[in-house]
Amino acid sequence: MQKRDAADLEELRKMEDVRNRLQGLQQVARSYQAGHNMRERLESMNIGQVLEMVENDITTLRNTLLHPGES
Repeated sequence: MQKRDAADLEELRKMEDVRNRLQGLQQVARSYQAGHNMRERLESMNIGQVLEMVENDITTLRNTLLHPGES
């Protein structure tokens, strides 16, 4: 059980790192003027959608860690 918890905590840490990097990329995209070529490229990556999916995964894993056996 402790190995699984440790693995889940490591996975959570990685997901939070991904989330933070996506948020940073989203901020960079927003730093460009609307219509700027680089902003359009970054926005075409659907960062917001991916960020939402990662946030959902983080929430699910946190709930699993906080309430084991309820899933």
